[in-house]
Formats: sequence, C-alpha cells, structure tokens
Amino acid sequence: MRFTLTIALTAAALLTACGKSSEPAASTSTPAPAHSTQPTWLLASAPEGARPVAEIKKSAAEGDMVVMQAKVGGRVEPITKGVAVFVVMDPAIPSCDQIPGDTCGTPWDYCCEPKESMTANSATVQVVDASGKPMAIDLESQGLKPLQVVTIVGKVAPRPNDAVLIIQATGIHIATN
Repeated sequence: MRFTLTIALTAAALLTACGKSSEPAASTSTPAPAHSTQPTWLLASAPEGARPVAEIKKSAAEGDMVVMQAKVGGRVEPITKGVAVFVVMDPAIPSCDQIPGDTCGTPWDYCCEPKESMTANSATVQVVDASGKPMAIDLESQGLKPLQVVTIVGKVAPRPNDAVLIIQATGIHIATN
C-alpha cells in the first residue's frame, strides 16, 4: 500500500513538473521533505560517550539505553542481506588483517580469534523501526561495510544469557576510515 502510494505521488509530481497537468496533485499523506534523503537512523556525527562492546556486554541489562563503539565483523558475512541486522566486534580486538603475516581472505570474520574471545567481544545489531522490528533494508547500500568502525545508539534487547547481546539500534554513525 505504501509503495503504491509512493509511486502514485511520484508519478503525479513528474507529470506536474513536465507541464502535463495544471492541477496540483491530491495527496492523502504528508510527503517527506525534498532535502531529506538520508535515513533518520543514519547519524551524521558520532554521539558522545560511546563504550566498547566488551564493556557493555559485561554490564548491560534488558532495556538499557547504550551508546556503543564497534567494528563490523565477526562472521564471513557480518551484514545480513535484505534486513537491517549485522554483527560487530569490540574495536580493541584485532581483525585478521591487523595481525602481521596473516593472509586471511576475509579478515572481518576474526577467524584468528579464539572462540571465547569472539563470544566475549561480539554483539548483534538490529536497526529497528518504531515498533521495534528490524527494518527491511540493505545496509550495504547505505554505506555499511565489513571492518568499518560504527557508533551505535540503541536499547538492549532481552538477554537469554551473558553470552548474548543484541542492540535494537535507532541510530548508527559510520566512521570514515
């Protein structure tokens, strides 16, 4: 429904702009401002007070609001396609490309790290909508790539145990490395 409305509004705007209609297009919704092409969750600057993944993982409780600094990685494919979910590691943990002599083809998977370190220093991030559900967007098309440093603002999701940390993100700043 929303997609159809967007197409109809776009078509009406194009026809009006081309001079094929002298009547303004009727609209049942308020269109987004023309200058607003950046998603609201994509932050222009890094928020203050960011803490590393490992520190937050040790003390965070369900419902806590956090600002976390991390590096995208922890799996061969850390960014889920088609849904706004990705895995991060504590930035203090070296990825394989930071280890002299390591020739790993996928350094963002942290395969050089022991399993215990991976568990203690990783988290899952979900970019969520107003209802708390992960958005159906391609994060890579928004500029997110493996090994990028990110600052995440969000709420801690339910934690079934200390090894699990899921952040329901409402804002992400992607650092330019």
